[in-house]
Amino acid sequence: MWSAIADELRHALRALANHPGFSVLVIGVLASGLTCVIFMLVMINGLVLRPLPFPQPERLLHAGVTDGSNDGRLTDVSGRDLLELRRRLADIADVAGYESATVNLSDLDRPERFDGAMISGNLGRVLGMAPILGRDFNEGDEQTGAPAVVLLSHTLWQSRYGGDPGILGRQIRVNTRPTTVVGIMPAGMSYPYREVVWIPATLREDVPDPENNYVVAMRARAGVDQAVIATALEAWRIDAARVDPERFRGLRVGSESLSLYTISRQTRIVLGIMLAAVVLVLLVACANAANLLLLRTLSRRQELAVRVALGASRSRVALHLLAQSLLLAIVATAVALPLATLAMHYEGELLRSSPNGVADWLRFDLDWNLIAMAIGAALLTALATGLLPALRASRDTVAGTLRDGSRGSSGGGFVRLSRALVIGEVALSCALLIVVGTMIRGIVTLDRMDLGFDSSRLLSARIALFTSTYPTGAEQVRLFDKLTDRLRSDAEVVDASVATTLPMRFGANRDVLPSGVAADGDKGLPKVRYGAADDHFVSTYGLRMLRGRFFDARDTSDAARVAVVDGAFAQRYAEGGDIVGRQFRLDPRSADGPSVTIIGVISPLKLDAPGDEVQPVMLASLRQDPARFVSLVVHTRGEPKVFAPRLNAIMREVDADTPLYWARDFPAVIAEATFGEHVVAQMFGVFGLIALVLAGAGLYGIMAFSVGQRTREIGVRRALGAPAAGVLRSLFARTGWQLGLGLAAGLFIGMPLARVLTGTLHSIDANDVTTPLVALTILVVAAAFAVIVPARRALRIDPTEALRYE
Repeated sequence: MWSAIADELRHALRALANHPGFSVLVIGVLASGLTCVIFMLVMINGLVLRPLPFPQPERLLHAGVTDGSNDGRLTDVSGRDLLELRRRLADIADVAGYESATVNLSDLDRPERFDGAMISGNLGRVLGMAPILGRDFNEGDEQTGAPAVVLLSHTLWQSRYGGDPGILGRQIRVNTRPTTVVGIMPAGMSYPYREVVWIPATLREDVPDPENNYVVAMRARAGVDQAVIATALEAWRIDAARVDPERFRGLRVGSESLSLYTISRQTRIVLGIMLAAVVLVLLVACANAANLLLLRTLSRRQELAVRVALGASRSRVALHLLAQSLLLAIVATAVALPLATLAMHYEGELLRSSPNGVADWLRFDLDWNLIAMAIGAALLTALATGLLPALRASRDTVAGTLRDGSRGSSGGGFVRLSRALVIGEVALSCALLIVVGTMIRGIVTLDRMDLGFDSSRLLSARIALFTSTYPTGAEQVRLFDKLTDRLRSDAEVVDASVATTLPMRFGANRDVLPSGVAADGDKGLPKVRYGAADDHFVSTYGLRMLRGRFFDARDTSDAARVAVVDGAFAQRYAEGGDIVGRQFRLDPRSADGPSVTIIGVISPLKLDAPGDEVQPVMLASLRQDPARFVSLVVHTRGEPKVFAPRLNAIMREVDADTPLYWARDFPAVIAEATFGEHVVAQMFGVFGLIALVLAGAGLYGIMAFSVGQRTREIGVRRALGAPAAGVLRSLFARTGWQLGLGLAAGLFIGMPLARVLTGTLHSIDANDVTTPLVALTILVVAAAFAVIVPARRALRIDPTEALRYE
């Protein structure tokens, strides 16, 4: 058997070498589909399948609470809860926590802001990461009054301190506080995201810390499964709810693999849809290649019939054709692997180039698992492309084939099978174009979304203050007022404002209920996008006051708490009356949830992340709800980017130890906020273009073959006086039913897939009919060209010449 396979592989190689043009065409078709599939497999492997870069990653879990909103995503816990979980689960798991944070380093006479994290003293041991120099944190570093210590990444150690090992034990200024460097982390370590500096969290059971919540990371002990962890977590929730029923009402507790926290459920859904899209591309490529092989087999019918007549079995003929498709698929895979690697290298660099990109420690490269998947895809592709031609050829009778060959047969069953493959190509291409068009239309809608203000002259930056320098809210607000007053005195500035929120970028979720309305049992509470703003927020953004007033000097820290809401909030809660003057309670399940009185309504404002469902907005006065981390927005008279250096200089005048960071004009803010969606749309667009080219080529190929087979018939009809328009009508009629069936099947497949996308991007209209119509139009136009071009070539042949065609 193996010798027969080897013989047929040699014969197939010789046959393909004798027709290099045909071989290159089929390899190109298959390589395009395989490149898309391998590219997506590399991406999914890097984002989802590849384990976390820690020892025994299967034992690492993430725990948290949820009220069922936000797709049930687990949220962080307080420091007090983290300590209690560490104590309660000590026998079955090691529990640690971390929170991403801004860290300012102001040594070396150049203050800079870096991505960092506040971590529990045992996080390194839980994850299995240890410094290459110095020591790790311990639980003693978490205590109030403990000496300030810091861990540096290998990258920061090299770039800022030149790789000097003498930095260990030296004091540097971290968040304006003298801090001792105790360790250097290994190269490539930037967990949880892109952190380059780590400081210990201060954890206390006796004093609540409303500013900080922590991601819970735990390592289950050997032999402890997730069900045991889940039972212990639920026991903790029940006990905690007994002590503080308001805070835990409606909350559930859960755990999942720590890797699921890194890549969100929404991202996994999008990756699944993209994988389905590239599978459609590969199926289109397989159908196209199968069509080419089928037509090639038709041209070799006499040769194959002679082999059978000389004693070759039908299975041997089928084996020969399968060997041919296998060789083509193997070569196509060899071409696709480097192409996919190059594409993923480009995409990986693109994903890392944005602040909203992927974590630095994620890797997108080939490994043996992916190579095995690629080989499997090649074998399936060979089977998909070669099986139909092999089966069809093995069923032909020898006498019939030799007899038909002397008359010039049109290929009967071969052509019928080829037309069926074209129907499949059209269906798959239509489905893919609908999915691609839906995603691109959603991104276009997102880009054109009305933010509620003119962003063309706005420059934004972030400011982070620390309690060592500005310990009270009043001191923090005074600095912000000093900065904005200084900016407003500049001739290039129209206005300036400070707020905890930034449209499309930063906005907290808060539960809210009208005062006097009790929380309904364990059900989730209504949510608003919440932020605190200074008195110049409306004038800086150019928002309109619809009713009432905005914040002013009357709204002091010791005055009754007030709030301003947007039009969406007023529409939802006014209940036919005036919202101004009504009272609402924030965080109604908490005993400390404040009550606020609505004093004004502004035009609708979008504080939600791109693609998220738009939520009502509530703003508080920054004097009454101060914060250390804020966004500064400057309305400039000229180009915002040009003013950026001046903005940094003014900040240094006001406070030389507090650097501004993340300075952007608003187009850049929006571009970074929608970065992920644009990357996905870009990839979908490439997949759709490849599928369209393949489908168009497939349609053209079958029509060119069909017209070529009917050249003699066309010549007879033309000789008998048939007009060219009549011949074209008959060709269109023959193509029309194939196209109609394919388009109907494509709508049946593509519409449900497009609806799945509405759950990942709220700017997508689930009832959109424009995109399917555009997809249908594109394929109809492609089919028309596929008919017209070969038909015109045949019609230009003189009838007397056409009559001599065999």
